[in-house]
Amino acid sequence: MSVRRYGNDRMPVVIMNRQTILNPTLSTTARLLYAVLAASLDEDLDLDHVARLAGLNDAEEIRPFIAELETVGIVDLKDHEGRGEIITVREMPLVPEQRSHPCIPCEDCGECSCEYIKGLCRACCTIRDERARAHADIARWKQQLDAGATYAIGSGGTRLHRWDCPTLSSPEARLLALEAQVPHAEGGYMHWSKLPMLYTAEELRAKGTRKKHCATCGPDPL
Repeated sequence: MSVRRYGNDRMPVVIMNRQTILNPTLSTTARLLYAVLAASLDEDLDLDHVARLAGLNDAEEIRPFIAELETVGIVDLKDHEGRGEIITVREMPLVPEQRSHPCIPCEDCGECSCEYIKGLCRACCTIRDERARAHADIARWKQQLDAGATYAIGSGGTRLHRWDCPTLSSPEARLLALEAQVPHAEGGYMHWSKLPMLYTAEELRAKGTRKKHCATCGPDPL
């Protein structure tokens, strides 16, 4: 069982709901437990430690008091796909009709999506976005190539290349590199490396390009 904040912002101070702290229908221990949970969200504390701070012996003893706090909608304890039981601490109490939704698995990977878009976890959203960006970029590149644009300017912008220069990664190689980043998508570390813009000789002449030619591919003179 672990504890999470509803939302992702780390806070330097503890913000607690006044209505919960002053609620006379809650036991003193439940209110103290809420305060300790709110204060421990950004700290590396296990639940046994949290329990002791609330005057209890171990993590199992917090369950009846979590149940009390669930009745007012300030926390909930649920099983989440791939993550087990999680105590969620909220900034504001939920109204009754909002309190009983089950964990919604991500439609792509099956893991819990409750902390992000319902039905799509953060990692899979990143993967979808970057794959869509990749396919749109490849479609643009192929369209330019089909239109007769056979010159490319590399990312450094200093040299002129042929479209198929081996020093420029191909769409297939870039897709492989993108898919290799999938395991790191949960932390937001996934990025499509954009393909170079392609130009026709006429476009480059009109631009008055005077770039050095790549010595590897030797593009045709303009």
